[in-house]
Amino acid sequence: MLVRAFSCPPIRPGSVASLAASLALATVASAQIRVVNYNVAQLNGNQTALQAVFAALNADDKPGWAVAPHLYVFPEVQSADVGPLLTRLNAAAPPGVTYTQGTYTNNNENSTAGAQAMFYRADTFTEDVAGHVDIFTGGGRYTDRWKLRLVGYSSPDAVLFIYSSHLKASTGASNEQERLDGAIAIRNNADALPAGTHIIYAGDYNVYSNAEPAYQEMISAGVAQAIDPLGTGSWGGSSNAWKHTQSPQDNGPLVGGGMDDRFDLQLSTAAFHDAEGLSLISGTYRPLGNDGAHYNLAINSGNNTYYPSDIPRSNTLADNLFDASDHVPLIAEYQLPAVLQASGPSDFGRVIQGEAVTVSFQVNNAASVVIPGGSGADELDFTATGFGALLGSGGGSVLATLPPTPATIELAVDTSATGAVAGGVQFASSSQAAEVLTPTLNVSGAVVRHANASFASDADENLAAVSRVLLSDGGVVEFDVDVHNFGFDSEQALLDVDGVSGMTAPITLAGGLESGVGAAPATLTFTVDTAGLGNADVQQSVSVNTSDEDIPGASGAAITIEFALDVRVLLGDIDGNCVVDLADLSAQLEAFGTCAGDSGYNAAVDLDNDGCVGVADLSILLTDYGAGCP
Repeated sequence: MLVRAFSCPPIRPGSVASLAASLALATVASAQIRVVNYNVAQLNGNQTALQAVFAALNADDKPGWAVAPHLYVFPEVQSADVGPLLTRLNAAAPPGVTYTQGTYTNNNENSTAGAQAMFYRADTFTEDVAGHVDIFTGGGRYTDRWKLRLVGYSSPDAVLFIYSSHLKASTGASNEQERLDGAIAIRNNADALPAGTHIIYAGDYNVYSNAEPAYQEMISAGVAQAIDPLGTGSWGGSSNAWKHTQSPQDNGPLVGGGMDDRFDLQLSTAAFHDAEGLSLISGTYRPLGNDGAHYNLAINSGNNTYYPSDIPRSNTLADNLFDASDHVPLIAEYQLPAVLQASGPSDFGRVIQGEAVTVSFQVNNAASVVIPGGSGADELDFTATGFGALLGSGGGSVLATLPPTPATIELAVDTSATGAVAGGVQFASSSQAAEVLTPTLNVSGAVVRHANASFASDADENLAAVSRVLLSDGGVVEFDVDVHNFGFDSEQALLDVDGVSGMTAPITLAGGLESGVGAAPATLTFTVDTAGLGNADVQQSVSVNTSDEDIPGASGAAITIEFALDVRVLLGDIDGNCVVDLADLSAQLEAFGTCAGDSGYNAAVDLDNDGCVGVADLSILLTDYGAGCP
């Protein structure tokens, strides 16, 4: 391998542009939390390279996704450099991402390399300023502690504390003791917090091995015991080179020596390691740009393979890391707590009494993530309990996937009684720190009885007798039959008149099939073509097929029309002997003055089909009197 050796290599042509191009490919979203700690060496490195490193942190897709960091802590920040550092972070940020400065205190620390600075994305965190403390850790240095809450979450478990430290540097017993004293001070402060608190310990601890007392103090038992994501074994030697964070330079101009020390740490308490709520995502702890192949070498010596399939990108990043600082950034990704968001109908509509009906609700884990598979947020464990007219309960688990894959819950409707009904469903989650955006969904509807088809408005009549006297060759005769929804009110289904069956010529249906019959009837219009019928007795039984409106539980029913059509060549030929004579006149006079429903009414002599036998009928008969069939 060709080794390029120089004290301060220039940035490769196009390196900043290359990182900007990579940044443009990054997904920009408020997502699972990316936390970065980075010793920026008092901004004594190349500032153009430093801004390019910030851009690379936004675009870093080493774990399989890219997202702009949500939280930064920086040791070695002079008072005058806080503003410029924030400016560079925002200049490198993707569109829509802005960083906010956290509480900054400087206890005369400019003379000892600088103080701790923290910056966060306001779309992800809010700072509780009252939670900020300074902890003296020796050597004129202070550890800073900040208290942050996740935006959009109300649970106490959605709060985290982050400590940023810069412990005493260099080897020797006295320096090790001073680091130990600093670690004891940090642990004393953290152990005073409630058990189960989410704590991140970040910064430049300057410990040389896992055997150092300061490191052992941090991982010792106690309320706020630190857990090392990489385990507590040795990190020395070339086999552990990928864990090292100092120094990307070999011989300066900042502190050199090559990549051989794991000074920078991002440890965390057990609350971050239970895979519940706010937790570390396994396998995401990494020093940016460290490919594990540069032990005791400059990070840009030869080719860098941090991105194995994109060596030019890796080399560009390595050059910028070399020039920006004498440390590389340390990154870890943390899953978000789950977010319960439910949806469903506010009105389930109308259903038939006694029908088994359910209402569907969708429950989604709406935690904002960029990882398609769902590991960017905690699994949402939920329950759904009906109240009012909704019966039963359910539950399940939902991942925060891309695209969303909600769970469906079906709750039964109480349809035992008619009328307007109301109820709803209550949602809850047992997932740690889960935010329930939709605690309740209300739903209403109506339970109705079946429609009731009838030929009368004031009685339940399922049979209609239609008798007509018709003149053969008298043209097309039209007549109507009303179909009512008997007893209709707001608690009864609408009636659909769907069709007729059993009807043949000469009777035809001209119209009147209707849907949604309520208080007003549907009118079926029938026609009879009398052409060429001669003397005929047309008898047909026709079914009128009806059903409930198209709602759950709908069913059908048929009612019957009995047609009796007396077709005559001569209307006055009542007895059908082909002559209008005294016998016909006598039959009519016998029923004269009666109407349908009266005793003695004879439809055969009601020649005008008006339901009564009267003068008009007599006039028709007398007009034909004495005539015979052709």
